[in-house]
Amino acid sequence: MAPDRIMFIRHAEKPDASAGLGIEADGKADEESLAVRGWQRAGALARFFCPIDEARSERLTPATVFAAGNGPASKSKRSMQTVTPLVALLRQTSQVNYITAYLKEDGAALMTDVLTQRGIVLIAWEHKVLPPLIGHIPGAPAVPAAWPDERFDMVWILDRTDGRWSFSQRPQLLLAGDRAEPIR
Repeated sequence: MAPDRIMFIRHAEKPDASAGLGIEADGKADEESLAVRGWQRAGALARFFCPIDEARSERLTPATVFAAGNGPASKSKRSMQTVTPLVALLRQTSQVNYITAYLKEDGAALMTDVLTQRGIVLIAWEHKVLPPLIGHIPGAPAVPAAWPDERFDMVWILDRTDGRWSFSQRPQLLLAGDRAEPIR
């Protein structure tokens, strides 16, 4: 059994010259954490994926959330921090399967697990790895070859109908400066 829908997002904004320092949820400086703007996006994503008005959900509420874990080769906490507010919100109202067991380079194992899930799956990962992840899906549709460094504002969606996958993009449009045009 495979999920009906798999959604992909990159982790929210990371520290850099324009976004500022990385900080933990408690405000402690940490270069492996989100920038302040990233925390703003993480909070906004909670209601994007779990809207108050179910009629407006557009099948965005995940039953399973995967976020890249951290380990010796990748100490980044950003993928997990990006979905932390969403997972907390989902746990208030329903069961959610939250998995952080895979490191960013564990693409084949991650996607094997993803394909055993049911319903809607959300994957928050490092942007350079997202296009190759999709390549692990049998019969995967064509997607853009690269996720641009400056884009934190898009959701890639794979829908499965009659055993075939289709690809679409949904702009988040959550923060000032977010863009509606798809990634090409």
